[in-house]
Amino acid sequence: MIIEVFTAGCKFCGDVELQVTEIAGDKHKVIVYNTTDKNYSTKYYEAAKNYGINSLPSVVVKGELLTCCSRKNFNPELLTQALR
Repeated sequence: MIIEVFTAGCKFCGDVELQVTEIAGDKHKVIVYNTTDKNYSTKYYEAAKNYGINSLPSVVVKGELLTCCSRKNFNPELLTQALR
């Protein structure tokens, strides 16, 4: 399964990226989109917009934004549930 992580390159985003990677383990592919990357910022912004992302960091599983990312902070428990 593919897990997409949208970040702003900050420490908090890095902590979420690390948690996602640990939870994903070897069973899932993690793709990180750093929206501050000038080479891809427009592409990443459009992808974030399509998912309805309004704040970073945000995590998308199976093409769906985790509910915790649309309301509050990242919740590792919700990621674990989404991967089942």
